[in-house]
Amino acid sequence: MPSDAPRCPLDATGDELVTIFRRTFQLPRPDGSLPRTFHELEHACLDGVFTVTPPADPALAQGLFARPGRYPALVRFSGGLLPDERLPDARGMAIALSDVEGEICEGAVPGRQDFVMVDQPTPPMRDAADALVLFRAIDGHLKPTLARMLLPGAVMPRGRPRLHYLQMMADTLRNHLKGRDLAGRTYHSVAPFALGQGAMKFQCRPDAAWRNVRGGSFAERLRKAFARGPIGFDFLIQPRQGEHEQLDDGISRWTGPFTAVARLELPPQPVVAGRGRDTAFTPWNALAAHRPLGELNRLRQVTYAESAARRGAARRGAARRGASQT
Repeated sequence: MPSDAPRCPLDATGDELVTIFRRTFQLPRPDGSLPRTFHELEHACLDGVFTVTPPADPALAQGLFARPGRYPALVRFSGGLLPDERLPDARGMAIALSDVEGEICEGAVPGRQDFVMVDQPTPPMRDAADALVLFRAIDGHLKPTLARMLLPGAVMPRGRPRLHYLQMMADTLRNHLKGRDLAGRTYHSVAPFALGQGAMKFQCRPDAAWRNVRGGSFAERLRKAFARGPIGFDFLIQPRQGEHEQLDDGISRWTGPFTAVARLELPPQPVVAGRGRDTAFTPWNALAAHRPLGELNRLRQVTYAESAARRGAARRGAARRGASQT
């Protein structure tokens, strides 16, 4: 198993980030309920099937990918921060597989394997300390706008430009200008995860023959796409090539090849607004063989759990699932 020892006091960092997120990002809706901290804007929440085809290389055939399988999948597409989808923003894809067997991470939902991704290969921060610099700069600016994300303290703290952050903003603008629909984007894990005794990153890649759908909202474009037939993605893993590919440097891109290990298919279905409001996804709903690695994932463990608990997502989601089973 790759070394995953913390390099900074993560408990204190996590506590401060939770406080910042409460007062700046997770503000009450008009009805008094609490939203997600991030990715509140939902484009669609869909049903799918995730089919695993184990790779030939035994070093890659680990955990979920060790044997063939078909798993029900709940797939949520979302916007990262801004409430208006017409503005440039990161787009997310979160997948929750059910009926998964195997040893799970501490605190994970039994039978669940989540994959949480965005349409950018790297996050806006390098590590835990860098995350704290970014969110301290934004703290207190309550209205989610592009201007808030370009505050001097976020872009150039202490007079030193955060080039990786500017690159992320440029990538976001580029994706926006290309006008790709949600089914035509590649979604990335951005952080590392265990692959048995090794480590990996992963991505969901659209079909090479996908024809972009234009016109209307993201939800309307999905409806048009479903009129043509199913929507498909290949799920690929990228194994770590050695110690030089760091677990705690979020902006360092790994160089190894990607290998397809599964197929995600979304059959034609209604696109219903608000279906995923009470859902909760976290990288820590995972098999032990795919344990989240690195500082950023340890911070996500704290902040995702806090966000879901405050808005009662796990409680309402469990009640809704129970009602549907009776």
